[in-house]
Amino acid sequence: LAQKWLMQAQVSPQAWQFCWILLSPDKVPEIQYFGASALHTKISRYWSDIPTDQYESLKSQLFSQIACFSSGSKMVLTRLCVALASLALNTMPEAWPGAVAEMVRVFQEEGGGVDGRARCLALLELLTVLPEEFQTSRLPQYRKGQVRGALAQEWGSVCPLLQQLLRRTDSPGAVKARVLRCLSSWVQLDVPLSESEGLVHDCFGALPDPELFDTAVEAIVNAISQPDSQRYVHYSTAHTCTNSAYLCSKCCYDLTTFQCMWLMQALGFLLSALPVEDILRNLHSLITPYIQQLEKLADETPNPANKLAIIHILGLLSNLFTTLDISKQDDESADGTAPPAEKPPPTPGPNPVVVVLQQVFALIQKVLSKWLNDSQVVEAVCAIFEKSVKTLLHEFGPMVSQLSEMLGQMYSTIPQASALDLTRQMVHIFASEVDHFPPIKALFELVTSVTLSIFQQGPRDHPDIVDSFMQLQAQALKRKPDLFLSESLDVKAVFHCGILSLKFPEAPTVKSTCLFFTELLPHCSDVPPVARVMQEDGKLLIQAVLEGIGGGASRSLMDQFAEVLFSLNKHCFSLLAVWLKEVLQPPGFPSSRVSAEQKENFSQQILRERVNKRRVKDIVKEFTLLCRGLHGTEYAADY
Repeated sequence: LAQKWLMQAQVSPQAWQFCWILLSPDKVPEIQYFGASALHTKISRYWSDIPTDQYESLKSQLFSQIACFSSGSKMVLTRLCVALASLALNTMPEAWPGAVAEMVRVFQEEGGGVDGRARCLALLELLTVLPEEFQTSRLPQYRKGQVRGALAQEWGSVCPLLQQLLRRTDSPGAVKARVLRCLSSWVQLDVPLSESEGLVHDCFGALPDPELFDTAVEAIVNAISQPDSQRYVHYSTAHTCTNSAYLCSKCCYDLTTFQCMWLMQALGFLLSALPVEDILRNLHSLITPYIQQLEKLADETPNPANKLAIIHILGLLSNLFTTLDISKQDDESADGTAPPAEKPPPTPGPNPVVVVLQQVFALIQKVLSKWLNDSQVVEAVCAIFEKSVKTLLHEFGPMVSQLSEMLGQMYSTIPQASALDLTRQMVHIFASEVDHFPPIKALFELVTSVTLSIFQQGPRDHPDIVDSFMQLQAQALKRKPDLFLSESLDVKAVFHCGILSLKFPEAPTVKSTCLFFTELLPHCSDVPPVARVMQEDGKLLIQAVLEGIGGGASRSLMDQFAEVLFSLNKHCFSLLAVWLKEVLQPPGFPSSRVSAEQKENFSQQILRERVNKRRVKDIVKEFTLLCRGLHGTEYAADY
């Protein structure tokens, strides 16, 4: 009740008055934080309540409060900065032109009693949260375009400030770290690389500092990988790319494993910008030393030392192939509306990554033959192909057949979750392609058959496999439900595996299983085997779902159970009405705390809601609180 009252108070008209009182210096930080949060909520969600003539007053008060808290509680300061950022977004560019320039000017002026370092950090915090608040704001679409344009113009005020702070030798490490985070935030607004080039060079200068390394690398990657940076030809950068392979191969020996992985990703982006004919040559010169080392390790007797070396080399290749994508050279679309698997087929010609993978495929098989019992090595091998598939999409096609065969052999020998995850990616990309459907179908049926045997032996020892298996089945139903028409696939057994998986204690496994059922149920009308199993055993599904709602599963899973009920109501309405009546009839099920009247009320509410999924989720949440004896308690007030 207290939580509910606080939430109501936060959105009430009186919040405009009491939020300033809660920010008083004599209050504890938790109360001050609530006041700042109330302020942000009112500005971001109830902007229309503010009269135009009060904009300036509100802005001045926020500037004043931020100055006061610049040396105080960090969490309150951040919340106040977010509130001012929200105000700026709602007033740009008409009511507050040059908002960022004014922010910089205000904080650069001498502030009474506030030291310069604190003012500087407060300004950087404000500039960092401004683009982040824009990304999550509730502005109408037409306003988002206007505000994005205004923010792009404000970069001219931000860039010189960041450069000045980053280049000063006396700038504290905390200030430089905040500058790098601010840069990462702003480049997400598609700042052209030509306008941030100087700052990116300064980021390279920060790499030798261990405390700044991770933040600097993140800023560099964000700056050079955002779409707008690909539009500009920069010959000096292209020249640098040609030498990067040699330079980085030398530097890698002095770096930690984590730093090597980051550099490999950066190299992938750089290689992607080269002409296609140059990529393969540079790629070979970069990875040849690692391939030679891997060949040597593959001939050695397995031991802990060479295991770590093998995983390291495979990890380097995975990170390189994650970002090496030549399709970006021709991709001028920035709307990002099409699903990745729906991109048009690539232009003819072998992809450099595919060429390399085909060349080292036999070597990878050799490594697997000796390390098949080691889940970490198998996971590292699967990661190479999984990341390549995600990046290359249809261009990975030439390897589908041989990879499907290898995956089948791997999983038949020793089932591991990483092999199922890779199979899921293969199904997602290639199951709908006529040329690749036969090997994908054979692989899907094989891993399904092997996993069903695991369920017969006892699946509780393999929650990771069960989780990945349910995700695979859901993906198959989503991308190619024809896979469930095969006589070789025991749909009934898969259904019963799903029933067992709903009762697992691991929340991720239950979520994946609920996803499987929400994908399965819509196919009752067009996939006969699915229709048959629902007719015969659908009652078991509703029973398992109600057991979870009744207290057998974590309350965090109630939304997923609600989605299964909603799908049942939508696609099996007549059967659901019968099943609910039968399953809820026994006393004490799904909980001894609910009466027959409450169960009947729940059943009728569910059956009435066939359109509003949000309402079904609310009904399920209320019923699970009744089943657990928590309804109306303070403990459940925030649920």
